[in-house]
Amino acid sequence: MSATTDRRIQASRLTTLPEIDALRDEWRQLEERCPDLTPFSTWEWCRSVAKHYGDDRPLWVFTLRSDGDLVGIAPFAETRLGGLRLLRFIGSGPGRYSMADYQDLLAAEGHEDEVVAAFCDELARQPAWDVLHLRELPPSSRTTVRLTAAAASQGWLTQLEPGSDVHLLPLNGTWDSYKATLSRSTRGNTSRKIRKLVAEHAGSFVTVGDDESAVRAAMEDLFDLHTRRWNSVGKPGIFSTPRRRRFDHEVAGRLAQRGMLRIFLLKSGDRTIGVSYGFRRNGVEYHYGGGFDPAPEWNHFRLGMALDLWIIEDSFRRGVRCVNFLRGEGHYKEHYRMETRFNQDLLVFRNRRARLHYRFARVARGALNRLRRRLADGRAKLPKAG
Repeated sequence: MSATTDRRIQASRLTTLPEIDALRDEWRQLEERCPDLTPFSTWEWCRSVAKHYGDDRPLWVFTLRSDGDLVGIAPFAETRLGGLRLLRFIGSGPGRYSMADYQDLLAAEGHEDEVVAAFCDELARQPAWDVLHLRELPPSSRTTVRLTAAAASQGWLTQLEPGSDVHLLPLNGTWDSYKATLSRSTRGNTSRKIRKLVAEHAGSFVTVGDDESAVRAAMEDLFDLHTRRWNSVGKPGIFSTPRRRRFDHEVAGRLAQRGMLRIFLLKSGDRTIGVSYGFRRNGVEYHYGGGFDPAPEWNHFRLGMALDLWIIEDSFRRGVRCVNFLRGEGHYKEHYRMETRFNQDLLVFRNRRARLHYRFARVARGALNRLRRRLADGRAKLPKAG
C-alpha cells in the first residue's frame, strides 16, 4: 500500500483482497453518499469480480480520505494489451466486453472535484501504468468531465469513445396510464396469452426473497434457461462457464443480504419456465439478465415479454421510479416505449507513445480475432470424415 497527502486529501493504494475485505463497511457507507451509484460499483459486485477474475489482474484500488473520512474510491485492476499496462474498473471483469453495464468512480456528493484531482495526483506518482481505460461510464456520471480536465492538467492525452446503448423506462403516472401507451397488439396479445397460460398451464408469477436456498435454486434455473435459450440460436450465453456461475451465485447471495437482489420467476405449476435476474438500488430496478424455456410448446406465449411486462407492473405497484433494462438487444424493448441513452468510454494515455502503441495493439488484436473467426468457420464447414 502507498500513501500520499495533497489538496487535504490522503490517497492510498490497496493491492490485496484482504484489504478490500477490510474496507467493506466504509465502502458501503460511501455508497450511500453517491446518489447515482449503480449496483455495479457496490462492494459486493467489485469484491466478487476481484475474487473470481483476479488471478492475473493485480488490484489498483485507491481510497481518498479527507481528514480520515472516506470520500472516494477508484476501484481498478491491471490488464495487459500488447505489452501495455491498462487500468480498468474491477467490476468490468477481464474481457473486452464489460461484465458491468455501468462503472464509475465513487465520490461522495460535494467532494467530486477534490476526489478526482487527488486520484489523478496519486496516479501520476505511480510509474507502472500506461493507459487508464474507463468503460461504460453512465451518461449521468459526475466524474467524466472532471476526469478529462484533471487528466489534461497532468499532461496526459484523453480520448472519449461511444459506449453501449442502454434502455430504460422512467415510471411516470400509473400502470394503467403506461399500459395505454403500448400498442394494441402488445396489450391485447400479452393479456390473452397470460390468461391462457394461467388457465391451461397453472401459470403464475413469483418473486424470490432473500432466502439463501431459494436464491440459489432460482439462480440455477436462470443458468439453465438462459443457456438453453441461447444454445437454441447457436450462442453460448453469458452464464456458460463454471467460473461465471460461481461469480453470479456469490454476488446474488451477497446482494440478497442487502435487499438489493431482484429475481422474478414465471412458473407453470412447480416448473420454472422463465427467470429475470436483476438488482434494485435507490428506486431503480436493473434488469441484468434472464432466460426462458425455448421448447416449442411455449413459443406461442412469448414468455419473455410476459415476464417483462409483469416486472414493469410490479414496479409501478411498489413505487419504483425507473426500470432499467440495461444493454443489449434493443429491438424487443421498443415494444415497451423505452428511452435509449448512451454510455461513454474514456481512455487516458500517459504519453503519446502509449497512445500509438494502444492504437496499433487494438488494430492487431482485431485482425487476429477476425482470422480466428475465419479459421473457426472454415473448420465448421469441413465435411465429416467417412
